[in-house]
Amino acid sequence: MRVSTKLRGIAASPGVVIGRAVVIGASSLRAGSHAESGKAAIERWSSAREEVKASLEQLVRAAERNSLVQEQALLEAQQMMVMDPGLEESVRAMVLGGTSAERATHDAIERYAVAMDRFEDAYLRQRSSDVREIGQALLRVLAGQSPFPIANLAPGSVLCAAELGAASLLMLDRAALAGIALGSGGPTSHVAILARSWGVPAVLGITGLLDTVSEGDLLALDGGRGELWVQPSADEQARLEANAQKYSRDKAELTALRDRQAVTVDGVRVELLANIGGPQDVVAALEAGAEGVGLFRTEFLVTGRRAVPSEREQREIYGQVLEGMEGRPVTVRTFDIGGDKQVPALDLKPELNPFLGYRGIRMGLDRPELLATQLRALLTAAAGGPQLKVMLPMISTLDEVRQARAILDRARSELGPGSGDGVLLGVMIEIPAAALLASQLAREVQFFSIGTNDLIQYTMAADRTNDRVARLYQPFHPAVLRLIGQVAAAATGAGIPCGVCGEMAGDPRATALLLGLGIRELSMSPGSIAAVKRQVLRIQLADAQRLAQDALEKATTREVEGLVDAFLARLA
Repeated sequence: MRVSTKLRGIAASPGVVIGRAVVIGASSLRAGSHAESGKAAIERWSSAREEVKASLEQLVRAAERNSLVQEQALLEAQQMMVMDPGLEESVRAMVLGGTSAERATHDAIERYAVAMDRFEDAYLRQRSSDVREIGQALLRVLAGQSPFPIANLAPGSVLCAAELGAASLLMLDRAALAGIALGSGGPTSHVAILARSWGVPAVLGITGLLDTVSEGDLLALDGGRGELWVQPSADEQARLEANAQKYSRDKAELTALRDRQAVTVDGVRVELLANIGGPQDVVAALEAGAEGVGLFRTEFLVTGRRAVPSEREQREIYGQVLEGMEGRPVTVRTFDIGGDKQVPALDLKPELNPFLGYRGIRMGLDRPELLATQLRALLTAAAGGPQLKVMLPMISTLDEVRQARAILDRARSELGPGSGDGVLLGVMIEIPAAALLASQLAREVQFFSIGTNDLIQYTMAADRTNDRVARLYQPFHPAVLRLIGQVAAAATGAGIPCGVCGEMAGDPRATALLLGLGIRELSMSPGSIAAVKRQVLRIQLADAQRLAQDALEKATTREVEGLVDAFLARLA
């Protein structure tokens, strides 16, 4: 009898489930060679691409017939990938140089995927699995197989694979799918987004998954903790079943809060918004009860492409989000791209330290037509519709704001009278220099949003993706809290709203501190909204303000965490 084994991964979709493993092994397809001319290889590749496109089109139509808006958006994104002119250019160039269609497909796809793996932005980084899925689909067709594998699932199956894309997941019998365990991916991958939308527990990024799990193994999966038990003991099964029941009760409690406003015990209104990375995230935001979008990342429009999207293409994408949010406010961050991202269209040069280099508003002002095109698309998309806010990233000086405003004003003038009159301009406070200049910046803009991820990183001089210094990435460090408090106070003094849109906003443990520091808008992953709302409903603002004041007087993160833990214990 095999001994119970516990594996750890990334919590991607909450829930506890016990079921049998269905394993989809890594593809054995090899990027081999065919004895054929370059012309014949290109024709064969083009035919394969058309077949993959047609398969995706069938899935899109099925999603549309069943009103699966989010699934439809994900599949349409993959259609754009397979028809990307840049992919065709890369394959064509290699094939004409003597490479087989298979090898050219593999190498072109892997070049895109590896570039995405290196992105700083987690959302963009985890798009690599969708790119690789397209590559696998093309290789299968070139080998005479169906583009997307179909696994036969018995009820209660836990799907296990090294990697899986959205299209392959959508081919499965959702009613039989009890859980998902993958060796790759993270909480912002399309598989994770779908799993949360479907209410299917998922743990991703599990090292050694397929080395440990065999077909038919009994598995116990805890998607909230990021844990997977292989062949759990009777005691472990009993404990996990109790956890599953507790999770169900907790989920029911949070679901009941969806349509309630977030108001503290003493009547202070807090606005809870969603962070999104494209039109495909709109449904999840609405289902979570988001009151709007506090951060719409737009980098997906340009990364990995050989041509910058036209004003018309951008306008259509922005319009989809604005329409989908049904009149709720939407805050769009202008392109935050730099040397860490693969953008062939902009010919960006590698930098020794791209996070302190040529990125964000610095690039926008250096390439004003890039920024102007995006601003014109936003202004026209917002015409006569819901409130649109334009947010400038990586601001460190007043001059940057003034130059960006001049480009915005010029775009309004080019579009004619009344164009985008209701569009607001704001800045993302993520650099300590901007936080220290908050009082001056507040006189130049109409709102602030604090990007705590980078603010913490830059304040502590610690790369949060570097394991050797990750311990210094401390959201509750007194210096970080003082900067947040200073920015909130400057906004209040100027009469403009101030929100937080980093990971800290979605952490219920930080909610009371942020409210006490003066924050009244929190933007987060849709999956975090309910838990943060429940926390807001339990808090008295006066108590939160005392907590924040006490925290600002402390000298260490450990002391602040002690205060927070004691506060939350009393709250419970």
